[in-house]
Amino acid sequence: MQKSGLMLDQFTFGSIIRSCSSLSSIELGRQLHVHVIKSEFGSHLIAQNALIAMYTKFGQIADALDVFSGIKTKDFISWSSMIACFSQLGYELEALSHFKEMLSQGVYQPNEFVFGSAFSVCGSLLQPECRRQIHGMITKFGLGRDSFAVCSLSDIYAKCGLLDFAKTAFYHIERPDLVSWNAIITGFAYGGDADEAMLFFSQMRHLALTPNDITVHSLLCACTSSVTLNQGMQI
Repeated sequence: MQKSGLMLDQFTFGSIIRSCSSLSSIELGRQLHVHVIKSEFGSHLIAQNALIAMYTKFGQIADALDVFSGIKTKDFISWSSMIACFSQLGYELEALSHFKEMLSQGVYQPNEFVFGSAFSVCGSLLQPECRRQIHGMITKFGLGRDSFAVCSLSDIYAKCGLLDFAKTAFYHIERPDLVSWNAIITGFAYGGDADEAMLFFSQMRHLALTPNDITVHSLLCACTSSVTLNQGMQI
């Protein structure tokens, strides 16, 4: 395309950078980054946001942060991409800090995917108060019945052993899908409450939802835990 004399624009750069991520070539990614900087589209958000996503996939947190810091006017995708980057690469405190900074600006309203990243962070930090605060934010921003957001909330509560909170969050989901049911069943199964896990499974089957491998694995875990507990009590 370049040899033919055609000019690259920000949309072309964005597409090429995303393709580079699929090829898993960090060197090619860095070369493209240089081209972006040299071009007149180096400060355009589409290309910059694509670079953040690319460096996240390659696990290059410093490069992603460098791109993010260089964006003069960040949009919602910029913020959510950087928060997800920190969350996925294990920088929990930084992810939470950027999440709070984004909210403090009062410009962008977080969606269910940003909350998903925030919940992942809180689950790693094991801070119940953090989860309750974000739970309140979900309600405040009108996502109290969103399947993805509340499923993430329920899942994190369950993984942290806060099963009552997990159950309460789950019952606020307007139309739970199979992923939601699997999350709550898994939470109770691994939390050692086999009876509750089986009860949720019975409710799921009543809605004519077909279990998958995750459902079966969780139920087997619940049954195994129940048998082990009973054997221990008999001994």
